[in-house]
Amino acid sequence: MNLIPSPRKTTFNYWCTWDTQWNVLKENTPPGHPIPTRDRMDDAFLFGPDGVFHAFDAARGDLIALLDDGWDVPYGAADGRLFGSLEVDAGRFPSLQGTPAQRLRALSDRVRALGYRGLGLWVPAQMPGDNGAGPGWERARAHWDERARWSHEAGVLYWKVDWGVHSRNIAYREMMTDCARRYAPGLIVEHALCQGPFEPDCANPIALAGREEYIRQVLQAGDALRTYDIAPEFTHATTMYRAAEALRLSGGSGAVINVEDDAILGAGLGCSLGVMRHPKEADMVRLTYPSRIAEESVRALHWHRVAPPFPAGDTPFAISGQQLEDAWYYPKRDKSLWPCTCDEIVRQSAPAAVSRNMVLPVVEAEGEKPFVASSLHPDTGALSLAALPRTLPGHLCETPLARVAVCGAQAEAPVGLFGHFGAVEITFMEEIGARRVFAQDLCREEAVDVTADVRLEGKTLFLPGSVLEALCRLEGRERALPGAMLVLRA
Repeated sequence: MNLIPSPRKTTFNYWCTWDTQWNVLKENTPPGHPIPTRDRMDDAFLFGPDGVFHAFDAARGDLIALLDDGWDVPYGAADGRLFGSLEVDAGRFPSLQGTPAQRLRALSDRVRALGYRGLGLWVPAQMPGDNGAGPGWERARAHWDERARWSHEAGVLYWKVDWGVHSRNIAYREMMTDCARRYAPGLIVEHALCQGPFEPDCANPIALAGREEYIRQVLQAGDALRTYDIAPEFTHATTMYRAAEALRLSGGSGAVINVEDDAILGAGLGCSLGVMRHPKEADMVRLTYPSRIAEESVRALHWHRVAPPFPAGDTPFAISGQQLEDAWYYPKRDKSLWPCTCDEIVRQSAPAAVSRNMVLPVVEAEGEKPFVASSLHPDTGALSLAALPRTLPGHLCETPLARVAVCGAQAEAPVGLFGHFGAVEITFMEEIGARRVFAQDLCREEAVDVTADVRLEGKTLFLPGSVLEALCRLEGRERALPGAMLVLRA
């Protein structure tokens, strides 16, 4: 019995090329030399015999394949004014012929032929030659009207609107979204607050107020809000902080929160993913952080078939008043290496727990606690629960074991559990004592009966963390965070 349904027709999830562009180049660039990340973007990198798109076999139908920075500019592009054409660069993709829309269409068709949901594009908040003073509003609108038409003709599914001379101009971002609405219906437009990898300086009230007002407005400007770049050592702490911040400021927004590569946070909190990891990382020797496990993303993507990402303003939310602080020492090293700091202890804090459409989980631990995220899906009724790793001195991205209790689960709907737990207590809205319990690792195709390994008492299911560990164990992937789906059967 396979509990995982087929992929949904619409997805907000994508795999983004940027980290892999950088990592593949870094692997082959002598130490101390600049890493021209965008120069790795070309036909061979994507589609060649060892091309990066020949991965994620189990989840291509759940992913938009998104080309990041570099796809529409010549090799060696360093002048920011070159960006924003949305014309596939002929030097990088020489086999694509025809009009700009036809070349985009050919690129889109190649992506779909590999089984991906479709093509996504990195887009700057500017047009070529723009220095911030103009070419004038009418000309800018005409430019984006045309690019939206091209995207519609090519079947492009996603615009990831990032930096640019107008990146902090809400009206400009709204104009780009409006062009997409008019001429490319169905095109998802993602916006962001372009920022550094760490949390803001909350000691400056004026700067903090400006930041929050921008987030309020940008949440209303498009279909998705990306939490933006983070340091890999603080993937969970910083992204948890930003996701909670976006929920707090959402004000009924219809935008989905995109938590980038934090797979289990996306699964637990009902947020979309901008997957950055790639199976190639496992063979790289010059990564500046531990390689990320592709199966974690696959598990989250498969869970999103059951509990898809939902808009920030759709449901109530709760944010714990307790803050947990992570810390990491960056040694003396080349300061150009991301996150561009060295010989410094960096600290990041985030709420201990965040929930959507349900009360906060109760978390008990003898020592440190994990970050915990949970959600009850407003449409499918599926309950999601994730225990997120911490970064503490000497312990990089490790999950303290805790006993986590949630309530409000629906007996006829699945439950998704992500991360390491000491134990989990799930209280349902009705008696469940006579049920059987089936569980399935979300990157496998067969469910198993675990009724004998759990305890059912009244309305509550008690599950030892060891059951989840055994179910989700992957040979050679001991660091992988578990991700499983539970269902009850009469």
